[in-house]
Amino acid sequence: MEGQLGFAIKLLKRSEDLARIEEVRRLPLDGLQLAAPISLIREGGSGYLMPLAADMNPLAEPYLPREFGPRETSGTDWYRSTGGLRRRLALAANVAQCLAALHERGLAYVDLNPNNVMVSDDVSRQETWLIDTDNLTSRANPKWDIIGFPGYAVPERVTRKAPPSTLADAYTLAILTFRLLVLRHPLEGVAADTLDGDEAAMAINSGRLPYVADPGDDSNRLPHRSLSSKLFSVALSGRMQQLALTTFGEGRLNPLVRPGAARWRDALWLAHDNVVECTDGCGWTYYRLLAQCPACGRQSPPSILATVFPEWGGTDWAGITPQARDSLVLSPSRSTGITERHLWGGYASGDQLVMLSPVAKGFEVNTAEGITVTDGAGKRVAAIPYPEPQKEYRVRVATSGRPARTLRIIRVDAA
Repeated sequence: MEGQLGFAIKLLKRSEDLARIEEVRRLPLDGLQLAAPISLIREGGSGYLMPLAADMNPLAEPYLPREFGPRETSGTDWYRSTGGLRRRLALAANVAQCLAALHERGLAYVDLNPNNVMVSDDVSRQETWLIDTDNLTSRANPKWDIIGFPGYAVPERVTRKAPPSTLADAYTLAILTFRLLVLRHPLEGVAADTLDGDEAAMAINSGRLPYVADPGDDSNRLPHRSLSSKLFSVALSGRMQQLALTTFGEGRLNPLVRPGAARWRDALWLAHDNVVECTDGCGWTYYRLLAQCPACGRQSPPSILATVFPEWGGTDWAGITPQARDSLVLSPSRSTGITERHLWGGYASGDQLVMLSPVAKGFEVNTAEGITVTDGAGKRVAAIPYPEPQKEYRVRVATSGRPARTLRIIRVDAA
């Protein structure tokens, strides 16, 4: 955990909830960015002690607008100063990654909302933890009494047609991601704005309004010329737009078709890896394929793109020759780390295995212990030259017990 490790106490309203915390303490939560209960408090009230970094605050403040509705007018300066697109993608990806790991262990978080997501005070960092683990539940012992936080509720939970589930978590994750990136609830369009506050909230929470980007129904579209309508087109990648359409279209009232948290995790990290910073110094971050900065209009320079392939001639990704894993942009101003998820698609560790640091005319190569980066002749690579147009540079990344990978470095012009 970044920052100074501290502790927090949550007091419970009912003494009988201590039995539930005892159950949570026995759950398999090791290795998750989750403030699991350390010990119980029985004297002077009921509660539990949990670990938490001292320099973290809830996501709700100041990274999200305080109110739902058309009065959200925080502006582009606020969006940029609170981390911009790159940091928002990282925070959402961290939440999705934690939820996906919980779901793989047969657990549902149940009450995801921005008050239960703790993030670093420092906007240059991306530390993210989930708290309030007393709400964790499993299929064998679901907690029907928790309906959900206003604005982050799930239709089948509001109507009490189904217990908490991993797919309910995925729906709330999609809401959180959409609001973090676009600054509006995905069902909060012009139709919602015509309703009074309570009626609009109920219609949104119960899923009675169409998705704001429903291709077959624009009755609840985002207001024209609003910040949210502009952000929708530049903050959601194509893959995320498709996930949101499935989640809030057919999946709004049919949980079985919703994309799970793991798909959101993968899409968010891929988007994060393909964000660049405006070279004009305006501070805006945006996707590398955009021809110009959305904030100041500066023309986008070429990007240096690293793409992971199977070892040339290998068969572990048979079917397409060669089949690429996802790509990432190499920053011209800071080190870019290549991790397990880039090389092998895993999320057990976020350690940087290969570090590519910008230097004069290229990138310096540094590796973690046990990782080798070599050229076609098997010679260790200490630096990679800045690739010329229409040319590429390839290196081999290898370690014991894992398939070798080929890393291709190319220069890519913006659209």
